[in-house]
Amino acid sequence: MHAWPDRALSLVAVDAHTGQSRIFTRDCGVGLVDAVAASCAVPGIWPPVTIGATRYIDGGVQPTSNVDLAVGYPMVLLLAPLVDSWLDSQLTELTQNNSRVEVILPDENSLTTFGLTPLDPDTRTPAGRAGRAQGHQTAITITALWN
Repeated sequence: MHAWPDRALSLVAVDAHTGQSRIFTRDCGVGLVDAVAASCAVPGIWPPVTIGATRYIDGGVQPTSNVDLAVGYPMVLLLAPLVDSWLDSQLTELTQNNSRVEVILPDENSLTTFGLTPLDPDTRTPAGRAGRAQGHQTAITITALWN
């Protein structure tokens, strides 16, 4: 898909030289494919993506949850693919601003499935299945947040 969706979507990448986060949206003038590529450019796995005069890398090189981007929203659903040591302090800022927050971390089956190498192509299919199973298990929790 090359067109930005007709709903809010923000993709985070990091300037490889300054470490500054950049949020890409449909209104930023950058194509969806380039924004996704920049947001997924994991150092050591995929090369940085050049947009304009800037080289970008995966937004997850900062604290992986990017929770700071949700400050000010009344409801926040955080799907955190990895346990992040910064998570508790970031969540404190959200809850101090009266946000309702639900955090979904990988369950034991998901963690076991992708193990220590979550970017290993051999774990994609089993990890996808484990994530889907966890999604079915957490559907009630997620629904309760929106109601």
